[in-house]
Amino acid sequence: MAAKYYSLTAAIFLVGIATLSNQAWADIQTPSAGLSYSQKSLSKAGNPAAPAYIVSRQYPNEMTGGYIKVGGGIEYGNFDDLFAKIDALSLLFNAPGDDGSSEPSDAIPEDPASDSKWENLFAENPELEDRLNVIKKRVITTAGILATIKTEGYAKAEARGEMAFVLTEDLFGGTLLFGTSFKGNSKAVGIVDEINFDADIAKEALRLIPVFTGRDPVQELDLSGGISLFYNPANHNGKMVIDNNSLLLIKAAKISDFTLSYSHNALHSENGDLYWGVKPKFYRVSLTNVSTRIGDVTDAEAFFDDIKNASFAYENGFDIDLGLVWAAKNYQVGASISSLIEQTYDFPELDRTLLSSESIAAQLNEHKSYTMERQLKLDGGISTDQRHWSLNVELDVNAVMDPMNDEYQWATLTGAYASSSWWLSSARLGASRNLAGSELSYLNAGVTVMKFINIDAATTLDTISLKGKNLKRGVNISVGVQFDY
Repeated sequence: MAAKYYSLTAAIFLVGIATLSNQAWADIQTPSAGLSYSQKSLSKAGNPAAPAYIVSRQYPNEMTGGYIKVGGGIEYGNFDDLFAKIDALSLLFNAPGDDGSSEPSDAIPEDPASDSKWENLFAENPELEDRLNVIKKRVITTAGILATIKTEGYAKAEARGEMAFVLTEDLFGGTLLFGTSFKGNSKAVGIVDEINFDADIAKEALRLIPVFTGRDPVQELDLSGGISLFYNPANHNGKMVIDNNSLLLIKAAKISDFTLSYSHNALHSENGDLYWGVKPKFYRVSLTNVSTRIGDVTDAEAFFDDIKNASFAYENGFDIDLGLVWAAKNYQVGASISSLIEQTYDFPELDRTLLSSESIAAQLNEHKSYTMERQLKLDGGISTDQRHWSLNVELDVNAVMDPMNDEYQWATLTGAYASSSWWLSSARLGASRNLAGSELSYLNAGVTVMKFINIDAATTLDTISLKGKNLKRGVNISVGVQFDY
């Protein structure tokens, strides 16, 4: 079990790492959270109007020629021992003999919750209550686990790379910036077929048990909602089985973009300057998905072999970002719109021939495509005269979906110090929170050493339990170099 458990976690992360050469919108923390303002201005997440502003100020402790960075991260849903419980459910979703036993499985922990549907179920046959009480507990527990899988049952990983270069600081009086970014995302998520249990139907089925004799063969009793009891009259043993179409869905996205950002000073006055920017973007999008019934998850390695060999659907696309920045001596404020066109990209079609649940089909439909939704962003900051100290804030005004079908809407606060020291050129500290979707908060910290090398890391405060160990729900790290030329 332990080997299988860790192989599943590792495989999800490796799927993300394997897609390093491609990019998608940030679904594990905002990519600009740990950056100083000058670094942020050159990044794909920065305001398109900011490069001209940063280049025009020529602060001696900031490099504005370009940068290159790579990084990765992993995030789990708020569900302790997620994969162990999915493995336990897979035993419950098989008939007697499928797991090598006709005895009830004890793999799923009992849930102390009660369900009013089971009240008085054995009132007319009290001799059955002790013998079959485990059925009640397991149905309640299974329904609870499935509900949790639906809302919190996920694990996802990403790998990313990005580079930007200022091509010219004076193209018709403006700044031309070339950028390309690469990111791969993967996610394992539960698609849940709810259990519609009817206590009256179950009671009628259970009343048949005293009728059977020891000479009768194993009996299958329909308790409703896809729940069956395989009862052996010879030894009075039974096993509860759930015929349930709940799935594990693995999604992966690989998206590359190439941008030419042009920014220009539109207004100069003694009170400040107004800059505008436009960023056309070309996308190369590749998406894939693989699903398997939870009851069939008996060999994680074989399952992820299917993922690694899955076919990607490739599409090209075009979009554009717009931005404005008003900058005075010690502060700046800005607004930008990303993905103005809102193009949609489709995942490959899944084989649904064996699916009979309308609920499962409806949930899978939510994962059929990915739309790069339009998003309004606000940013602002204050700084000392030579920008030795600065404090910056960013806010996504509206929530949008990422390729994994998760919502994100980031709010970020970052403080930075820049010095003339060669060994420790600058340091950054901040916090970010997803106001939608996971609603996770991250703490961010970073340093620039030897003037060129950036190291940034972020972690959540929330933890989960995996194999008895407490781990952070989310962790990110990136390294890179910045330069002038």
